[in-house]
Amino acid sequence: MSRSKFTVLEKLNLIEDYQQSGLPRATYERQHGIGKDTLRSWLIRYQRDGLEGLQEAKKNIHYSKELKHTVVFAYLNGEGTFGELADRYGLRNATQAQNWVTKYNEDKPLTASPSRKRVPTMPKKTTFEERIEIVEYVVKHKHSYAEAAEHFQVSYQQAQSWVLKAKNGGYEALVDNRGHHRDESELTDLDKANLRIRQLEAELKDKELVEQFAKKLLELQRKG
Repeated sequence: MSRSKFTVLEKLNLIEDYQQSGLPRATYERQHGIGKDTLRSWLIRYQRDGLEGLQEAKKNIHYSKELKHTVVFAYLNGEGTFGELADRYGLRNATQAQNWVTKYNEDKPLTASPSRKRVPTMPKKTTFEERIEIVEYVVKHKHSYAEAAEHFQVSYQQAQSWVLKAKNGGYEALVDNRGHHRDESELTDLDKANLRIRQLEAELKDKELVEQFAKKLLELQRKG
């Protein structure tokens, strides 16, 4: 019988053990009480988001009508499997994409919750500080790209792009070099240092989890 919940570190241990086991994924899942295709979902989310991707969502995540149609049309155009599209568009699992395609094929409407605001599909002009706030809304406060797009009224693609830019190049990468404002185009070394500190504070909010991960990493290095 499969377990319903695993801790982040348990998931990380299982991923590493599976990768070294040489067993088929389905066999490994069955032997370790993991639900069907659950391990695959963990792998995708871990590769995409690191440890954050292995944390359980604290609440239901809602997606805009526009995003649902984007995923459906991408699948129907042969742009990827359900799992690949879930990875590309930041969904929690492939089942969401599959359900949307099924509804579309059955002529059922793909609508967002009635109370939710419409998410812009066109890029919105934002300031440097606003882009940082959007990144922290996702990284620090554990919201999805879709939730960030709705909350700040930017496009899904903008929210996703800024989070990925910050992850790869720090908050400095969020500067819009097309502008000519002092706060965006002429960052001093002190500005950059303060931005880095702010980013680390956002990323290391769960200090206990980070410390556990660091210990696990040291153990693996000693074994290697």
